Amino acid sequence: MKKFRKLLITVLLSAVTAVSSIPAMSVSGAEPETKLIALTFDDGPNTTTTNQVLDILEEYNAKASFFLIGTNINAESAVSVKRAYDMGMEIDNHSKTHSNMAAMSPEDIQAEIAYVDEKVIEITGEPTKFFRPPFIDTSQTMYDAIELPFICGIDCQDYMENVTAEERAQYILNGAKDGVIVLLHDAAGNSQTVEALKIAMPELAAQGYEFVTLTELFERQGETPKRNLLYSQVAKYPCADYELYQTLTSASADKVPLDAAVLEQLGENYAIEVSYNGTANPPVVALQKWSSTPSVWQAIQPFYSNGEKAVFLASDILPALEALDMTYTDLDGITISAYGGEIILSDAKILTKPESSGQIAGDVNQDGKFNLTDIITFQKWLLGSGKLADWKAADFTGDKILNIYDLILMKKALLS
Repeated sequence: MKKFRKLLITVLLSAVTAVSSIPAMSVSGAEPETKLIALTFDDGPNTTTTNQVLDILEEYNAKASFFLIGTNINAESAVSVKRAYDMGMEIDNHSKTHSNMAAMSPEDIQAEIAYVDEKVIEITGEPTKFFRPPFIDTSQTMYDAIELPFICGIDCQDYMENVTAEERAQYILNGAKDGVIVLLHDAAGNSQTVEALKIAMPELAAQGYEFVTLTELFERQGETPKRNLLYSQVAKYPCADYELYQTLTSASADKVPLDAAVLEQLGENYAIEVSYNGTANPPVVALQKWSSTPSVWQAIQPFYSNGEKAVFLASDILPALEALDMTYTDLDGITISAYGGEIILSDAKILTKPESSGQIAGDVNQDGKFNLTDIITFQKWLLGSGKLADWKAADFTGDKILNIYDLILMKKALLS
């Protein structure tokens, strides 16, 4: 048995080495879901960095969104704006003066937006589509006065000179997931962000990401932008094929208790969905242990939220428990809770995935077993020879794209 295990490990490591340089491969006959990412750039336009960014985007046939500062638009920089627009980029609004607008009157706020719109219409014939608040500072007055959807994005700290191009690229790659919005800056002289794009974009492309404008991101994710929200991600509703398992009730409008034993029993096969309204952030799932020292209060953000409905996936809750070195039943309480401001929770429920068809993960040759033969078959397929009787059995990452990462996970599953 020891000799077989040693042989198995040797063969698997050889397989990983053999295909480590192979790019991701879409499955023949399948319709993989492309992962979408929206690159956005603040503080332009100019005749230098803006064009350098556009050169890279053009190389990858990528689309992006540019948030313009009105006072930066002049006869020379307008040429860069027109080039971006003609390439299919989206032109958006970052205010006239990049001032803190939270303390402004409604009239001054609207004047800041209108100035940029007028300039952009002169260049492109169209007004801006989205607004990013300067310094990401918002107020209810701003939400009421501005008709455009508000956009934030993951912070890559590319406005700080001491953050290197490699570090900026890592921020992009670490934050990448389907539907994410990336906040970058094409301000004049920001050459390190240009270099960061040269590092990050080929890696994102290899991982199967498609670079889209914000308008396309919302449309393809099936979402309509809502007021009073600041978007950093536009996730696709994840539970279209789930079934109702249990309806949850609570005596409180801002807190719904969850049964630890039920969640433990369901393992990875559940999602929690709740409707909400009010002037607040989306609710969170709160993991609590008040009988320990120090006490624990861990907040888990929803995988999906659209201003009315939030969804929490087991795949987000379980890693949080693992990081705490706890199980569900170790906790003193698990609740869906308000997270700042006033909120009303309703229609809370646990959903579960439909029963599987009996498919065995890793059994790519469909002989009813998952063993070394499947590893070798998959390796040959990645190298361009042989066939897979069941490609879904090899899709260990669940992204409908088969590559080295699936082989590594397949190897780990067999060894365990």
